Order: sequence, then structure tokens, then C-alpha cells
Amino acid sequence: MKKIILIIFIIFGSSSLYASEMNKLLEQNYKIIKTELIKFNQDAQKIFTLKNGKNIFICSVQIEDIGGLIRSECIKP
Repeated sequence: MKKIILIIFIIFGSSSLYASEMNKLLEQNYKIIKTELIKFNQDAQKIFTLKNGKNIFICSVQIEDIGGLIRSECIKP
């Protein structure tokens, strides 16, 4: 039982870490202006376009069907 609780805690606790870079941009008043979902067999990619004035970032979040968030990355084009 303890192992199950630990696994659940790790999954939900680490999910917020994967999106921390995007969360920081949102805290800096960047707004999501566009979202796209690209589906694959076992996972998907959620693409976010964030804008603050003339500054634009594109963030990609990889989502696995069983494990939740796998990784995220934000780049300035």
C-alpha cells in the first residue's frame, strides 16, 4: 500500500516540475494565444504559443497516456 501511495505522489509531484518553465512565463504575464494537440500512438504533444508584447515563446509538453507529463520545453523562435 505504501508503494502505491509513493508512486502516485511521484507522478503528481513531478508533473508540475515538467511545466515549471512555462509556469514561470505565465507568472511574467505571458498569455497563451494558441494551443495545438498532436496525437501519436502512445503519447501526445501539446504545443502552447505564449506572448507578452512583442516577445513570443513556444512551449511543448509531452504527455504519455499512462504516466502523465513526460517533459516540457520552451523556446524563443
